[in-house]
Amino acid sequence: MRAIAHRPDIVKSFGTFYWPLQMDGLLSRKLVEQVRLAVAQVNQCANCLGSRYQDSIDEGLSEEMVAALPQAETSPMFNERERAAIAFGQQMAADHFGVDDAMFERLHRSFSEKEIVELCFDVSQFVGIGRMFAVLDATNTACQIPNLATREAATAEAAE
Repeated sequence: MRAIAHRPDIVKSFGTFYWPLQMDGLLSRKLVEQVRLAVAQVNQCANCLGSRYQDSIDEGLSEEMVAALPQAETSPMFNERERAAIAFGQQMAADHFGVDDAMFERLHRSFSEKEIVELCFDVSQFVGIGRMFAVLDATNTACQIPNLATREAATAEAAE
């Protein structure tokens, strides 16, 4: 993260956009996290893959779901709304030119126009930031997203 620390003004401005979108949006935290992690799998973003939002876990996200994201279309762990959003995120990350009218028709069956716009913003920043971190070989040491391993270690300590 040192590379982006050279422009704290941009990081601050980005945070002003990112955090309200993530925390105060129309979409559930679980759904956003499913999409974020599906994009991270396509992007191979180690930072994103290694962290979880606690509120999405509180809403029912499990590690089994995360492992099943590549097979979301056929997995009984996901409902149609989740499948459509995950498929959109995966397609945007893998081949955005492959997003077609049929995909938007599918999204419209489960989401309002406002939710689709929000989903587009979510996915675009997940794809872009994940790829930026990858090319900069950035290791996230300061992000407010709790690291899964740290959280599990803290839980284990508390249990002792």
